[in-house]
Amino acid sequence: MLTLDPDAGGLGLRDWLSGLVGGHGLAAAFDTRLTGIPALTGRASRGISRLLKRHGYWLVMPPESFLVSQRNILLDAEASRAGRWGAALGAAATIAHAPTGARAA
Repeated sequence: MLTLDPDAGGLGLRDWLSGLVGGHGLAAAFDTRLTGIPALTGRASRGISRLLKRHGYWLVMPPESFLVSQRNILLDAEASRAGRWGAALGAAATIAHAPTGARAA
């Protein structure tokens, strides 16, 4: 059985994004979900990425999902895949944030 994070009853993502000042910068979206057809299990990262774009953020990576068990634990190989995604995210953000002249180098 899935259990909610104790802070899940707090401020929602839409409200949190609306409260950010400026709304310009780099962003990325990910989610965790159960194995199965995304239409049935959900894929929050896509909606989150749309909200981020709508609030003025530039996505440096496509949205990503990482699979968890019903006990909310990453499945085998998902932790290493998440680590690779995080490393790619860091590299993409570094390139996107570099001054134009430094990108060509």
